[in-house]
Amino acid sequence: MIGREHRISIATLTDYHLQDFIRCPYQFYYFHIEGKITTQSDWRKMVQVVVKQVVSRYYKLPPKSQTTKKVLEFIDDHWSAIEVRQFESKIHYYKTLANITAYLLQCLTTERIENPPLFLYEKFNMNMDELGTELSLTFEVAEWSGNSLIIKKYLVDIDEEMNLLFNNMISVFCEKTFGQLPERIEIYSLMEGKKETFIPTKKDVSGGLEYLNMIKNLLQEPKKYLKTDSLAVCKSCSYQKRCYEGININQERYSSQ
Repeated sequence: MIGREHRISIATLTDYHLQDFIRCPYQFYYFHIEGKITTQSDWRKMVQVVVKQVVSRYYKLPPKSQTTKKVLEFIDDHWSAIEVRQFESKIHYYKTLANITAYLLQCLTTERIENPPLFLYEKFNMNMDELGTELSLTFEVAEWSGNSLIIKKYLVDIDEEMNLLFNNMISVFCEKTFGQLPERIEIYSLMEGKKETFIPTKKDVSGGLEYLNMIKNLLQEPKKYLKTDSLAVCKSCSYQKRCYEGININQERYSSQ
C-alpha cells in the first residue's frame, strides 16, 4: 500500500528509474522500492531488450553489411525469447512484433551509417552538486557530427512526459560531462513509428536541472505518489491486483476518519 511516511533516499538518479517513475509511481514503488518481483513480465521491458540487442548488433556491422536482411535476422534471433503469454493478447503480441519490425527497419536502414558511433549503449555516471546526487545515463547511440554529438534513443513507446525527461537528462548530462550540448536529440517511438527531434540550448540546462530536482523531490515522497491514469499502462501491469487492493484500503481508511 502506498502512503508510507518515510522518505526515500536517492543515491543515484538513473534514466530507467525515472522512466519507470514517470510511467507510474505505484509500479515504480512496488518494483524498485519494495522489490516485489512478479512472475508476469512487463512486455515493454522485454521488447526494449530486443530493441537494444538488434540496434547494438546492427551498428557494429561494417557499412556494406547493414542491410534489411540483417535487421530481420537480428529481430528473429532475439524475439524468440519473448512468449505470447507476456502480452495482453495474441493480437497485441503480433501487432507489437509487426510494428517493432517495420519501424526498426525504417529507422536503421533509411540513412547509411558510414562511421561507427562514438558511444553504443554506454552508461555514464556523474555526481551532480546541483541535485545533491549522482546522475546515471545510458547513451544508446551517440554519433559525432563534426561539431557536436547527435544522440539517438530507440524506445518501444513514448509520450510527452517521457520526451521531456530524456531531453532534460541528456541536455544536462552532456553539458556537465562533455562541456557542450548535443547538436540534436532524436527519440524514436517504435510502436507508433514516430521520431521526435529536439535541439537543446543553454536555457535547457538550467531548466533541465530544475526539472530533475522536481522529479527527485517527488520520487523521495512515497506518501504523495499518484497512480497513473493510463489505461494502457494498467492493462499490462504486473501489480494491477495489488494496486487496486491498495487503493480500496486507502479509500476505506480515509472514508472512516
